[in-house]
Amino acid sequence: MLADGEFDIRTDEAGIEVWVTQMGDFMNMNTAWIDRENGVVAITDPFDSQRWVEALANEGLRPTHILYTHTHRDHTAGYAKMKELVPDVEVWGHHDSIHKSLLGRFVFGTVSLTNEWNHHPNSSVEWSAGGITLSVTHSPGHAPGHCTFHGHGVYHAGDLLFTAASGRVDLPGSDPTAQWWSVLFARGILRDLPQDWRLIPGHRYDWIDGSTPDWVSVAEALAHNYALNARELEVFENLPFQRFDDDIAA
Repeated sequence: MLADGEFDIRTDEAGIEVWVTQMGDFMNMNTAWIDRENGVVAITDPFDSQRWVEALANEGLRPTHILYTHTHRDHTAGYAKMKELVPDVEVWGHHDSIHKSLLGRFVFGTVSLTNEWNHHPNSSVEWSAGGITLSVTHSPGHAPGHCTFHGHGVYHAGDLLFTAASGRVDLPGSDPTAQWWSVLFARGILRDLPQDWRLIPGHRYDWIDGSTPDWVSVAEALAHNYALNARELEVFENLPFQRFDDDIAA
């Protein structure tokens, strides 16, 4: 398992580097795609921007893009510091994730997008910068405007999917039925991906054996993730990890 702020770095056959780390008390997982030749560094949901900037600077790199899965506070925690350290960074997210009625709620963080996606739920668009090409899928349910990203050997699931579960659906703006359809659409995508690709969850939570791996393979997720294997909406809605008795759900 990765220590807090430790980076796993791998390079694919196209020369694109993929950096994965976990940061913070909720074990947020961050993925970055890096094209050194063109100076492109795209980071999903950077949690500790100071640590990201310092680690990249040691390699002669700097962040160029933030790609937000959604705008919950734990995923936007690094926004203000990143804008302070890298004022010209491009900030990408889905239009539905920044609705004013949501950003006033405690669970959401305030961000200003420089670029927006606006595609329909359960559809994908291509995003590219330099030699990096990612599929961006609009997967609402856990949060409005939630997106997943896949390319270069990884599927970054955000809080749509964890290794063995899916994101809770009892928060302001959550929609259990939308989450069900998003999980079904994700299952189709995952079935078509190389099965040895890594599924990077939004948080490093428990796997089926009680361990907390940083990721699992696409094949392992398809075989064992409880949400991906729910047979019908009623079963999905009654899975125990969908709702919690805590203050932030109020």
